[in-house]
Amino acid sequence: MPDALFHHDGDRFVPTELTRGGWSDDAQHGSPPSGLLGRAIEEVPTIVPMQVARFTIDLFRPVPLAPLTVEVRVLRNGRRIQVCEALLRHGDVEVGRATGLKIRTAEVVLPEVDREPWEQPPGPEHGVVVERFFEGPRSDLTRFYLHAVEIRSIGATFERLGPGVGWFRLRYPVIAGETPSPFVRLVALADMSNGNSQALDPRAWIYVNPDITLYAHRLPVGEWVGMKSAAHQHESGIGLADTRVFDEHGPLGRINQAQLLEKRPGG
Repeated sequence: MPDALFHHDGDRFVPTELTRGGWSDDAQHGSPPSGLLGRAIEEVPTIVPMQVARFTIDLFRPVPLAPLTVEVRVLRNGRRIQVCEALLRHGDVEVGRATGLKIRTAEVVLPEVDREPWEQPPGPEHGVVVERFFEGPRSDLTRFYLHAVEIRSIGATFERLGPGVGWFRLRYPVIAGETPSPFVRLVALADMSNGNSQALDPRAWIYVNPDITLYAHRLPVGEWVGMKSAAHQHESGIGLADTRVFDEHGPLGRINQAQLLEKRPGG
């Protein structure tokens, strides 16, 4: 088994088999490119301490299991916000693009406010370990969601269609030899939300998401990231995955993903 999702080779990032997704045997899962671009955006220096509060990645085409390059530019640099853009390329082909909005961090005293109701799910130690679920076209290949991530399902929601609650832990670093930051760990798991709630049978349907948007008002503490997800599919051929993100200390943000719905051949 490889030791990381990517290896650094000069100005290129070489993916290992741990990045493979489930919709194609030759393309990456959405989470590894997100971790790669999130890392690049987070590393851009800021004038004052800031946190990435919103991260959006658009995947223009399947990201191949081949060397990639990342180009980052700052679109707005201020004392209260910074906006960055990161481009992901395979050779001369742009396969994805991400933007990150950073907001300055500060300790503020808030009055009593009404908050969205929240009931903390049981911790990962109470979850059912998920070892197998949809395996893609071939079951003998290494895949991100089966081998690079540890999944603990609350209420065995991975075993049935409908809303899902689960805990996720990244088993390997994004870049070989680097310990991922809390933000990189979070964004490298973000695409797991699309499978945390399955309204359609993945053996009969494709519901690939060409985007991921993560909002976070704080970063996760510890290795485990929790997700409470609901998938919504419509006759327009478009779906939406809506996820509340949390850790063992409570809610920390939200993930939204658009879905392209298609019937599998013979499904």
